[in-house]
Amino acid sequence: MRGIRLQRPQINPIIVREVRTRMRGARPYVVLTVFLALLALTGVGIFQLMAQQARFGGVLLSAQVGQGLFKGLAFVELLLVVFLAPAMTSGAISGEREGLTYDMLLATPLRPEQVLWGKLVAALSYLFVLIFAAVPVFSVVFVFGGVEPLALLKALALLVMTTIFFGTLGLFCSALLQRTTRATVVVYALVLLLLGAPLLLAMVWGQFSSPPGQAPPPSLVYLQPFSALMAITTITPSAGQEMNFFGYGDPVSGLPFLMLLWPGVIHYGPAGPIVVPVYRATLIFYGLLTVLLGWATAHLMLPGRRWRPRRSDLGFVLLLLVIGLAAYAWRDWWYVAPPRMG
Repeated sequence: MRGIRLQRPQINPIIVREVRTRMRGARPYVVLTVFLALLALTGVGIFQLMAQQARFGGVLLSAQVGQGLFKGLAFVELLLVVFLAPAMTSGAISGEREGLTYDMLLATPLRPEQVLWGKLVAALSYLFVLIFAAVPVFSVVFVFGGVEPLALLKALALLVMTTIFFGTLGLFCSALLQRTTRATVVVYALVLLLLGAPLLLAMVWGQFSSPPGQAPPPSLVYLQPFSALMAITTITPSAGQEMNFFGYGDPVSGLPFLMLLWPGVIHYGPAGPIVVPVYRATLIFYGLLTVLLGWATAHLMLPGRRWRPRRSDLGFVLLLLVIGLAAYAWRDWWYVAPPRMG
């Protein structure tokens, strides 16, 4: 028994080095404090905006306050994730090249996929801290009601998956372009394309459909994270109630530009509005694209013979098969087509 040595699991050294470097000094803690303060102020602002209708004789229900706070806070945090995740990873690989440490990194016993995993986790770990630190702020909505705990879990899953996908996209651009400035410009161009192109197609769909006026298919906004968040945070109103951002029956229209997120998510029919759960497809497609981008990035990190098949490719192929088979088996769960509007 003395000859048997128990080996403790080794932490990826890339994660240890990067996390220690990023968390030095007071800056990370100041950023966290400022972020939570801004999130809290956002919640207070939304509450005051909704409370104005009570001051002018309107009716403000507690459930409406809870729904409005939930939507506003989730929207602000998703906006943070979408624009910060690529910035934190677009220089992960190219920065090593520019600092002339990339060859030293390849000379270590670490495999390219280990370097990829370490860089991704280290770069996004701070964003995950921000996301989970905001959970107590989100829990305030339960005081007012109108929001189920399951909806909060769905929003949290979307935030985490969106962070991983956009972070992997930035890592891919960093390995492909090999310069931080070019990688940052290209990854933000791709982010704006993913955010804007689906909404533009959904808005003009009815003008080019046959017959004209047809509602856009939900598949147009599968890769739009804000449309997916709208599907999570919007509750189908009862008959005779108005659907808007801050709650049903609320005379305050809130943020009018958020109505741009409704095409493909909110469908109107004879029985009233229908909320299509497009977030389910968003989670699945983000998972598939993350694995594909990770596989391509691992090959781009090789010094030569980049696209030669490697043993590690079996892991990516197996993961793709698992996600693909799960998507096929649960296609009735995520592929929900609304009834055609005549």
